[in-house]
Amino acid sequence: MNDIKKDILKDVRRIQEEMDLLFDHFYKLKHSPVLTSRRVWRPPTDVYETDEKIVIRMEIAGMKHPDLKVTVSGSVLVIRGERAEQTSANRTIYQNMEINYGPFERNIRLPGPIDGDNIKAEYKDGFLEINIPKIQGEGGESKEIEIGVE
Repeated sequence: MNDIKKDILKDVRRIQEEMDLLFDHFYKLKHSPVLTSRRVWRPPTDVYETDEKIVIRMEIAGMKHPDLKVTVSGSVLVIRGERAEQTSANRTIYQNMEINYGPFERNIRLPGPIDGDNIKAEYKDGFLEINIPKIQGEGGESKEIEIGVE
């Protein structure tokens, strides 16, 4: 019975991610890669919570600190960035190209009220990790989060 619940929750999360992506595309239609000829990618992202905090962990290897921006507005965390493509002076012919480059944006709806003044973000070993303390009550302020680098 527990395995069935876990499978159902996984399916619901997958559907939620797909719906988020769909709504992101509708909302940003005027900035669509088809219309602007720019590739947009979605870095792999884990979101989980403990009793005290919400944790977002995003895999974005090869990026530099100035290329990232994290903001929170109410119950939505926005992570934006752009990974520059590695170019070479010589003509390059790829046999296989799986690494994504270009701009990305992730909008993550946060479950419940948060302490926006104590959010910590750190970029280390190719991962951006954001720790968001939970609070009781209402959250709603908009602010940019500084990213620490190790």
